[in-house]
Order: sequence, then structure tokens, then C-alpha cells
Amino acid sequence: MTRQHSERGVALAVSLLFLLVVTIVSITAATNSSVGLRMAGNLQDNYESFQAAEAGIYGALALAGTAEDPFLRVDDDTPFAGLDASTEHPLRRLRDGVGAVDVRVAVVGVARECPRPPGETGGSSIGVFDCDFYRVTSEHDVAGKARSRVELGVVKTVVGEAG
Repeated sequence: MTRQHSERGVALAVSLLFLLVVTIVSITAATNSSVGLRMAGNLQDNYESFQAAEAGIYGALALAGTAEDPFLRVDDDTPFAGLDASTEHPLRRLRDGVGAVDVRVAVVGVARECPRPPGETGGSSIGVFDCDFYRVTSEHDVAGKARSRVELGVVKTVVGEAG
């Protein structure tokens, strides 16, 4: 066996070993890219769901003082029911449509003392103004991908009933 012939065998073994290492590195990189893409998609679904739920809260707040005011001392499971879905609905531009967000307004307390900053003990409005307390809950679900629930406490100042 000549020296040149034995060197060819070693070169073949080194080439195959190098090819194996490059293949393993490529498979690892492809797996990492796939996981990264999946994570980015999950984050996008999560952000979209949260923003839609938050839009439901802001939409309910926008109705305060209008003819469709949901803050009238009764629980309201459908605050947007009286609005035209194509022109007036505050959630009409959502990708999932206006029905994708479930918004509810619940009365927590009626005609209670209004909250005051710490250390403040009185004032001329005590007994003149009362506050109604509400909880606005908004839920959005991207089917099988992300679900968000946002809750917000609302205090509405009203002319007092006790004073």
C-alpha cells in the first residue's frame, strides 16, 4: 500500500467527520430558528389579545355620559348593544371583529363616600358629592393561542344623596 493511497483514506475520514459536525450545527441552528419563530408568534398573539381586551375597557369608558352610558347603577353585560357595529362601535376596527371582545360593567357600590388622598380629612364637598363604584371587565380570546382578561375599577362622582 502506497503512502498516497493511505492518505486518501485519512482525508476521506476527516472530510466525513467535518461534514458530520457541520450537519449537527445546521440542525441545531434550524431548531433554534424554529423555536424563536414560534416564540415570536406566541408573543404577537399575546400582545394582540391584550390590546383587544384593553380596547374593550377604553370603549366602555368612552360611552360614559352618552346615550349608551353603561355606568347607570345597574350591571351591564352588553354595554355596546345599542351601537351600530359598522359605524358607531368603538371596537369596529379590531381584526377579529366587534364580537371578539366580551365587556361587562358591574356595580360594586352605589352612593358611597368618594376616595380622598391620604392625610386629607375633610372638605366642603363631603355630603354633597358621593361616588358610585364599578368594575369593568374585558376579555379577548385568540382561539387556541392567547387569552387576556383586563379589569378596571371606575369611580363615578354623583351629586350626593346623603347630604
